Amino acid sequence: MFPKRVISLTAIFFALASHALCQAKKNKPVHDPPGQLFRYAPMPKATRSIVIPLGNIQFAFDTENLRAHSVWLGKLDLYGPQYINAKRPFIAQPNGQLLWGNPPTLPWRTGTTGVKFALGGNGVKGKFIGTTTDGKSVTLRYTLQLATGETVTVQLEPSSSSKGLQRAMTISQCKRPLWFLANSFHDGTVKRGVTVDGIDGLAVKVTSKPLSYTEPVISEAGSETAYDMQAIETVAEQHWVLVPPHIGEATVIITTHHDASFASSPKIASPPLSKLGKVDQGEFKLRAGPRSPYYTIEQLPLPSELDLLITGMDWLGDGRLAVCTWPGEVYLLEGLLDEEEPVTFNRLAKGLNEPMGLLVRDARLYISQKPELTEITFNEKNGRTDFMRVSSDWGYSGHYNAFSYGPIVDRDGRFVLANAGHSGRWDMKFMGWAIRQNSDGLMEGIASGFREPNGIGVFGPDKDIFVTDNQGHWTAACELNHLRSGRYFGRPSATPDPQNLYNGRDNFTPPAVWFPYTLARSVSGMAEVLDDRFGPFRGQLLVGDFQNALVVRVFLETINGEYQGAVFPFLNGFRSGVNRLSYGPDGRLYVGGLQRTWASIAPDPASFERVTFKGNTPFSILKAEAKTDGFLLTFTEPARPSAAAPDNFDVSQFSYAYHSDYGSPRFNHAGEKDSQTPIEVSDVTLSANRLEMRLSLSGWREGHVTQVRCYDITSEAGKALWHDTFHYTLNQIPRP
Repeated sequence: MFPKRVISLTAIFFALASHALCQAKKNKPVHDPPGQLFRYAPMPKATRSIVIPLGNIQFAFDTENLRAHSVWLGKLDLYGPQYINAKRPFIAQPNGQLLWGNPPTLPWRTGTTGVKFALGGNGVKGKFIGTTTDGKSVTLRYTLQLATGETVTVQLEPSSSSKGLQRAMTISQCKRPLWFLANSFHDGTVKRGVTVDGIDGLAVKVTSKPLSYTEPVISEAGSETAYDMQAIETVAEQHWVLVPPHIGEATVIITTHHDASFASSPKIASPPLSKLGKVDQGEFKLRAGPRSPYYTIEQLPLPSELDLLITGMDWLGDGRLAVCTWPGEVYLLEGLLDEEEPVTFNRLAKGLNEPMGLLVRDARLYISQKPELTEITFNEKNGRTDFMRVSSDWGYSGHYNAFSYGPIVDRDGRFVLANAGHSGRWDMKFMGWAIRQNSDGLMEGIASGFREPNGIGVFGPDKDIFVTDNQGHWTAACELNHLRSGRYFGRPSATPDPQNLYNGRDNFTPPAVWFPYTLARSVSGMAEVLDDRFGPFRGQLLVGDFQNALVVRVFLETINGEYQGAVFPFLNGFRSGVNRLSYGPDGRLYVGGLQRTWASIAPDPASFERVTFKGNTPFSILKAEAKTDGFLLTFTEPARPSAAAPDNFDVSQFSYAYHSDYGSPRFNHAGEKDSQTPIEVSDVTLSANRLEMRLSLSGWREGHVTQVRCYDITSEAGKALWHDTFHYTLNQIPRP
């Protein structure tokens, strides 16, 4: 009897590919260049996919079920904002002729007699470990945990030749016989021969039996609601490979044969690490950027072929700067700390899935991809690079907004990430959460309520963690949040938050600092000023803003045990949307910028800039500290006595609404929209050294943002204030 769903299996594959082709008329897909070793990407069969190009054949591996979910003749169509400059589509699509694919189950079983297909297997559990490359080939590594407690390690290296698709597997010692589902051919599809070579005792058993199961179809719409479930009812010809018990490692080579017409085209291997082409060998000198009286901004000229959309930066011990980019590349920049040397780029890796942060720890790189936290180790002599999965203990829908930011390390040495929560689903674990790795290696929730936390960092000697968030639904304006366990920061979040709260709550933990929309519209990464080489602002935070292409300065203090503080303008005029900041070992600020799909006011698609203090101290309000009756302002230089006049200050307060609408207008004390309440400056006193000024205020309220504008304030030397306005988030008034 003809199977009910066999046509639909192939039809689904080509329907999705056809959908991608139709979309391509509007948004042309991007394809990886020859020599690409792998690509992490969400696909219709699995969001956590790794695609390995083998000449003209594509091998797509599901890192959750440890199966080859799709093998096809053709290309991988890449979509998403980082590639096509459009938000949709964003699921990568197979484009070509499907050769075969295996069902959504772990393909390993144990037992001495026949095998039986069952989702989940017979007590065998699998765990993906990582990917290794040597510049020419890719090895996938995973472990099997048998019901007996025995752990087996598998290293899988796929390749293609005129004979067919080969999978060379190196399997560690195992005391029990193992069965591996090499291929499952459904009725109505082309059956292909399967042969095996390697250790003695290998065998192939072919079975034919009815199969009935369901599998999700990953799609753009499903990533926001729920995936369509495809019911599969068919008769399958399955080829099981018997791996006998063995002492020591065993090598098994499985060949799935195909027609000679599918013969692999010559593979163009990636060149050695030190010879990655003119982009990576290019030498560039920093050049002067926008003028500032107190800081020099230098730009690194970027050739058009270098897609340096920086999403993460950190320093290696040898003075090189490691950066990751939105399209999934990792570069090492050398020469930044040497004024006499040009800057050289070396590309370490490519093919990652939208990494949003990079951390150097013990000479290893830790990168937050959308589907996982990855550890990268590399040997520059032989070109070997290992991409080890540290954790993937959160839901990943494949959505274009499903970013994972970080990592950072907390005061106890644990990795911490912050996951985006908007455009998500409640059943996608830990979306909208800040999470950390516990002693068992698993992720645990710290706090929820994040929308798009595009900045996470540690601050101060105690390494307190701060997270920026962006304005949107449930988020009145951009925020700087002090991360604490058990808090809820406003945006409905996924499980383990209760489902009945996914429609919203009545209250939330307010941020330590609100960023007024007139100043910052899309806050991003942060960096603490660690010493005095960057001017007088040691111990304060610098925070980037993508949309306005600027950096703001944040002063923080603790009031009644909670952080709050003031935001000041700092520097603007960067060449692209400011996305990542790094305070360098040379006491300078490094700024990585980008814009694609989301627009910035800046002119360039990407930028890399360096900020240096000139040595001329600006006349600024260094600190604005809340007191019981007003503010204590500290200046960087003595102020003239004439500054101590109430008429020199315009103070007002406003608050935001907490609602599901996108953003919020300002409200005065009476709740009137688009209005601020004037606050009386009742007295102003200047200290004897004229570095401190006390503003006494009447009628101010906690739970509001206090805006302070200064007029006719000059230093003893006649300098005007560098910036004359600040906004202080007065969550609490100090208790007497």
